[in-house]
Amino acid sequence: MFLFINPIGQLCLRSEKALLKIIGETDANIHFKFIPVLNLKNVEHYMQFQKQNSRDLDLRNHVFSTIYEAVLAYKAATFQGSKKSQSFLMQLQQAFQQPEDMVLDNELVLSIAKQVGLDTEMLLEDWHSPLTKEAFDSDQQLSCEMNIQTTPSAVVFNYLKGESESGLLIENCDSYDLLKQACYAETTPEQTYQSLQKQKRNVSRVALHVLP
Repeated sequence: MFLFINPIGQLCLRSEKALLKIIGETDANIHFKFIPVLNLKNVEHYMQFQKQNSRDLDLRNHVFSTIYEAVLAYKAATFQGSKKSQSFLMQLQQAFQQPEDMVLDNELVLSIAKQVGLDTEMLLEDWHSPLTKEAFDSDQQLSCEMNIQTTPSAVVFNYLKGESESGLLIENCDSYDLLKQACYAETTPEQTYQSLQKQKRNVSRVALHVLP
């Protein structure tokens, strides 16, 4: 599973917690990766969720730049291991529960980095490095290839059903039950899609697609 996220998003934090809980509850072999996304539609979606005025260009630019800096900080943290970087990401999202009061600066990033046991000197060195920006560009390319428009979105591949490149895209997937069913499905993406479509009326803000 690829879980596409906003590094300051509250729905994404909920989705990440749900996925980690699911993985902790099963012995199934579930591989996952958090992929940060930055695009204009995602910024618009975030501002609407936070009840911010998306027509305020100064505010929109501020949100865009904040997400960009958070993406780079998270990508820099991934160089120090997945568990610490996941904790860093989730603590950062937690800090932005009241975004109007928050500023993403060195003090906040280093404070969270210390809490989760990251090497702060290394993090500062990597934060805006060419390697980090290359990793960001690679994530952006992947999100474009998978047609990710908003977050949280999950793309699930079931390799028990062969080496098909088809995947199931679930947009706005902050539902524990929905993610659990998608993770545990022993069917092809097409079959899982048909099953989830029948239940879609019970889940708000969800769109389901099968990727070719």
